[in-house]
Amino acid sequence: MIEEKAKNSYQGVMKRDSLAAYLEQKEKIILASLLVVFIFFFTFLSFGRHLALKTYLNDLGTYDQAIWNTLQGHPFQLSCSMLEVKNYFSAHFSPILALFVPFYAIFSTPQWLLFFQVFSVALGGLPIYWVAKENLRSVGLALIFLASFFLNPFLHNGLLYDFHEVVLAVGLASFAFYFLEKKNNRLFAVFAVLLGLSQEHLPLLVFMMGLYAILAQKRYRFGFWISVLSLGYFLFVLFFIMPLFSSSGEPALIANSSIYPSRYSWLGNSLGEIMRNIFFHPLWVFLSLFTFSRINYLVLLILPLATFSLYAWPAIIALPLLAINLLSANEMTFNIFFYHSAVIIPFLYFAAVLSLSRIFRGSHFFLRFFSSLILLSSVWMAYQYSVSPLSFRYGFSDYLPSLQAQKISEVRSKIPPEASLSVQHNLGPHFSERQKIYRFPLKKEEAEYILLSTFDPFAGNPRQIFGFEYALQMNRLEWQRDIEELKKSDKYELVYDKDGYLLFRNKQSKI
Repeated sequence: MIEEKAKNSYQGVMKRDSLAAYLEQKEKIILASLLVVFIFFFTFLSFGRHLALKTYLNDLGTYDQAIWNTLQGHPFQLSCSMLEVKNYFSAHFSPILALFVPFYAIFSTPQWLLFFQVFSVALGGLPIYWVAKENLRSVGLALIFLASFFLNPFLHNGLLYDFHEVVLAVGLASFAFYFLEKKNNRLFAVFAVLLGLSQEHLPLLVFMMGLYAILAQKRYRFGFWISVLSLGYFLFVLFFIMPLFSSSGEPALIANSSIYPSRYSWLGNSLGEIMRNIFFHPLWVFLSLFTFSRINYLVLLILPLATFSLYAWPAIIALPLLAINLLSANEMTFNIFFYHSAVIIPFLYFAAVLSLSRIFRGSHFFLRFFSSLILLSSVWMAYQYSVSPLSFRYGFSDYLPSLQAQKISEVRSKIPPEASLSVQHNLGPHFSERQKIYRFPLKKEEAEYILLSTFDPFAGNPRQIFGFEYALQMNRLEWQRDIEELKKSDKYELVYDKDGYLLFRNKQSKI
């Protein structure tokens, strides 16, 4: 009996060793396959979503117009922002967007933005894999962490909600921390600078990485200068650079506009007042954050990693961004179905790897058990909360353009590129490479052309998180009433009525 148990145990060890040897032998092939599948899968979905008329003038069209205008010699100028700004830098300071201008010189399309966003997130998984492989001493466990990262719904939902710098920055943040951990100062500096240039609040991640270098790595001088320079840059951008581009003298997300109230007005009416209230009334601010939606958001952040992201230093690096999200009065910033939290995710994975490594070092059973638990939790989270076909709510058909959607190029040929256009929100990114474009019903009395569509691209699947009314960004009854008024208008004539598209031309237009 004892001999039989020993034999079975020996055979089990041999099987595990054989699997480990196989994984090490095929490591590069498996790793490359995961990256390629992820890039292809989400590029296909993001392109399909755009071609299916499910992207928005705000935000994909906003980025498209800002970069296209830069190529035309009008750096980052806008006409279509919900924040009523004339330059993108008054809303967000993101000089990294200039890197897309050469690609637009080759061929102007917002699909550049969608592709490189997917590419950055995919590459952002590599440092997590490397850190897991080094600390857990197992190719198999490292692959589990990479698979879990690729299954994370916060990343899926960021990738499939147009384009945003905080999603593009996922790869930059991941590599910056990895090279900080490896004490490769030069490469850390490269990625830290790129991260800081991605959006005005992301230097706070670099600031926290400086503190990490001081407190966790005992690199006092290096960490001090990283923190001082990044914090100084953050304050300089907020108090001096962004106000130069803003008509209100405040960053656009701080100032109230007629159609988009400030996310932080409950804290104060200016950047200085907001900071004073946070520093001088921390208990009041802290207690104000205890709402179900915020607590639920925090639970969902740590659930894919079975809470192990709470027990190591890297998670602390994300605290300033968590605070910015939670302090917002707009619930989309602390909602899993939006994009704001994507750049936080790599730090949670680094923390989980280091936690497992420290807590269960030497115990292969517990390392395998909890890594498997993390993978199962990630699969469940993707099924429940992803907006990709991995979820029960979606299928590939949701990302395939219909016959009506495919006619958008024909409609585009009917509108002169120099004409001003008021356009339905979900049609906007297909027309945003022009000087004057507005989200309907804005400028509906002034624009030379108005383009609407009675075709509902969301009708085929009522379980989708975002439906047609969300895509319209207006009440559906008001939208229908506006269509009827335009048809009866003496000012506009209906010049195209086909496949659900309605194109109106201002009779006084000379174009």
